[in-house]
Amino acid sequence: MGGVAAVDPARLLAQPYWYRTLPTDTDVHRLDDGVFAMTGNGAVQEVLAHPHIVAEHPLKASARAFGPNVLDSDGADHRAFRALLAPILSAGRVDEYKRALMPGLVEALVDSVLDTECDDFYDTHAHRVPYGIVCTILGIDPALEDRFHTLTRPLARLLDYPTEETEQTHTNVTELLRLIEEQRTAGGGGERSLLETIEQTRDRKGISLTDSEVRSTALLFFLAGTETSSAFITSLVYCMGRGLFGLDELRDPAVRDDFIEEALRLYPPVQTIVRFASEDLTLGGTRVPRHSAVLASIAGANRDPRVFPHPDRFDIGRLRKGSIPFAVGAHACPGALLAKTEFSLLVESLVERCADIVVTHDRRGVASQSFSHPSDFAVRFTAK
Repeated sequence: MGGVAAVDPARLLAQPYWYRTLPTDTDVHRLDDGVFAMTGNGAVQEVLAHPHIVAEHPLKASARAFGPNVLDSDGADHRAFRALLAPILSAGRVDEYKRALMPGLVEALVDSVLDTECDDFYDTHAHRVPYGIVCTILGIDPALEDRFHTLTRPLARLLDYPTEETEQTHTNVTELLRLIEEQRTAGGGGERSLLETIEQTRDRKGISLTDSEVRSTALLFFLAGTETSSAFITSLVYCMGRGLFGLDELRDPAVRDDFIEEALRLYPPVQTIVRFASEDLTLGGTRVPRHSAVLASIAGANRDPRVFPHPDRFDIGRLRKGSIPFAVGAHACPGALLAKTEFSLLVESLVERCADIVVTHDRRGVASQSFSHPSDFAVRFTAK
């Protein structure tokens, strides 16, 4: 039988690195009746790829708020939702975004931080690039970007664990769906906007999804794409500011890619993924009853010392095999290529235009499980 934690699951996951508090003699932990946690690299990958560990559960707050959607579906339904997003996230489209869309947004962000010291980078700056990208893809008027940011940020609590569901979060979902429909009707995004593309894809492939389900998928794409990227951009700036690697060395594209991959290993934007057992299972010798919640620790998998020697050390010479910042299995992040392209351009611009990036104050906090990032730090950007 797996280990039993001394605290309830909600209190346990309030700790950023909760997996470190669990026994090390097993990777499968029974936390409470109907709640299990997976912490080792192999166990986490097995769970995320297991055919009977699923995302769908009727009592999930996100399912109640958004209705049928890409994050809370499995099997054929999930594949249908992902098929809607595939044209927007193809390598060809990402290359278009890299050439025509991302550079201006990245430069505007760097302009805003040069020769400043910021103690709230995540709240003030980190969202600018991802929100700009997704607003454009979604066909949203740029003048509404701040409005979307204000409405979207609280919705992250619906996808976090433990979940915070309030009347306000449901009100925000309704308002965002109204705005998305209003923008679609206005036709500002053109035929290549997200909404137009996924509707055309649905109709061409004969996918049985309603207009409401299409809107929910678009909204969740917006939420997941912007909030995970905002979180990791904060982590990237934090790693650069901690002096973990020389800025000049990051001019080399290969070194820059390795730097980003190591930062993703240490600071995955989603630290914990919640799944559910669709039938009675045995995992690692532990019986997991049907309907149990299964908490897969991406952070624990990425710092498993059996896979990554000295796992807390920042080392860009590591082999990448085993690092799963974008998860694995059917629900692996479909926007990984878009995100990595965005991150690389931002690091390149910061290196070119900054003489120094220094974390000047650091309480070493880490916020959230689903949109995780370093918190309680200040960073200074010195222009060349």
